[in-house]
Amino acid sequence: MIKIKNNITETILLIGLLLILFYSTDPVIYPDTNRYLSQNLYDPPLYSVMIYLLKSTFGNLNSVIIFQSFIIVIGIIYFLKTVTFHFELSLGVKFIVALFLFVPILQFYRNLLPEPMGYALSLFFISFAIKLIYKFNYLNLIYITIFVILLLLARNQFIFLYPLILFFFSCILFLNSSKKKLILLILSFFSVIIFTSALINLNKNINKKPTKNSIVADDKSIFFFTYIDAIYISTSKDVNLFENQKIRNALTNILGEMENKKKLMKYYNNRGHYSLSFKEIRNYSRDVLEDLALDENININNLKKEISIKLITANFKKYIKHIFKKFYDSTWLFVFIPFFMMLASLSRFTKYKSKYSLVILFLSVFTLTNHSIIYLFGRVQPRYFIYTDFILLIFVFITFVIFFKKEKIIFN
Repeated sequence: MIKIKNNITETILLIGLLLILFYSTDPVIYPDTNRYLSQNLYDPPLYSVMIYLLKSTFGNLNSVIIFQSFIIVIGIIYFLKTVTFHFELSLGVKFIVALFLFVPILQFYRNLLPEPMGYALSLFFISFAIKLIYKFNYLNLIYITIFVILLLLARNQFIFLYPLILFFFSCILFLNSSKKKLILLILSFFSVIIFTSALINLNKNINKKPTKNSIVADDKSIFFFTYIDAIYISTSKDVNLFENQKIRNALTNILGEMENKKKLMKYYNNRGHYSLSFKEIRNYSRDVLEDLALDENININNLKKEISIKLITANFKKYIKHIFKKFYDSTWLFVFIPFFMMLASLSRFTKYKSKYSLVILFLSVFTLTNHSIIYLFGRVQPRYFIYTDFILLIFVFITFVIFFKKEKIIFN
């Protein structure tokens, strides 16, 4: 009875989970889901492997929904225990944090996409980052290394973790530098690179299967997205940048069609314009570029790379304006908030070596790098921000709680 009372928030979370699973465990299928069901080799393997193992064991996709939902709640519980211990949260504050982290589950727990797993792994990752800040030891370092690897194996989006971890480890060294700590952090960073690359390549070799002509196989590289940005900011006059007549003809076709449909940047009229244009440019370009790639005997990704670089270089000011419009049209508030949090926490951290300031600095940079990778190399969708934005808001709330707390405040 005492244990239940002490863990009332965790008990409520588990009851809430059971209720939503009782309501439905039927998976919601999206167009992108097929990539993971077919174990697409161009996506990181973690989610596809999880689907394969659970479906092979239980014979249905409902097991995937149940598993990923439990992982999320376990992640929330572990995160709660971490922040409660380090920041001395009251039961009421702890309950509000739990409720706020649980709410997103209602929206996406049945989605057969890697976002639910990414959300859970992010909670573990943040938890061990906090623990490493307050207590540097082998175990916390090993765990944070493992969860970085798992996140990188979950979605290509998490490629921003490489510079983030490098920055974070540098800050850890700034707190209390030592040769031993430097060696351990270097080993951790290179372990992330080596194990992630090895596991991705192993998955590709194991699951290698016949595919369509490699010339027209589109691997969703960054040029998949920069190509669409490049077309969006261009006009029909920009075809003159290319000497190859076949490329000029293809771009004349694509840009002419987008001109007719008013899907280029010069026709921008509302916050949803680029999102609608994205689909039109992607769908219309597919056949045109595949025919061109086959005719020129050039890989379609290299073709997109060539087109992207030339068009963006020639329209660089428009490209920068377009990138700013991406965040203004979507979640601009979640760029300004972490930006100013970063400036404030960086000032305090460098001056006083405050551990709590490093927590805020880490979270703000975590949020900014996630947003940046999406604005630069992707299409803005709210589900891509759940890993960072909800957790950032939690720490805005916790910071206010600590600030107004009448008891002794411990920042270090």
